[in-house]
Amino acid sequence: MNERASAFASRLQLQGISLGIITVFLMILLLLVHESWWGSILAVASGFLVLLLAAYMLFDAALFRLIASHADETEGCRAVDTLLAQLHLRKLPQTTRMLDARMRGTNQLLAKLHLAFGVFLVLFAAVTTYGLWGPQ
Repeated sequence: MNERASAFASRLQLQGISLGIITVFLMILLLLVHESWWGSILAVASGFLVLLLAAYMLFDAALFRLIASHADETEGCRAVDTLLAQLHLRKLPQTTRMLDARMRGTNQLLAKLHLAFGVFLVLFAAVTTYGLWGPQ
């Protein structure tokens, strides 16, 4: 079992679930308050982007758990490539990307998730505090 892949998958799962739960809670709060209708819609739309990225993060966590379930890192990465090809999400590559390259790519996705969550929080704060476009 690959401990690095397992630890990375746990980190991704924690990030995806926690940011997703916070986002859902704040989106519900926005829809109940109705301070600024257009501002709420804009903030909720950005919240859906955060939820989409969080779901993608949970999918990646499952893929890293698949890598971790194999004794050999190369074998695990090849199993992920085969699964993605069977699901028609990616073509089967000629060469197998190793764990470090996959982790770098997922870290970029994690940065996008954090950026989207930050934008959502700014919009949430603007809507709840200032009404974004004034009183409606």
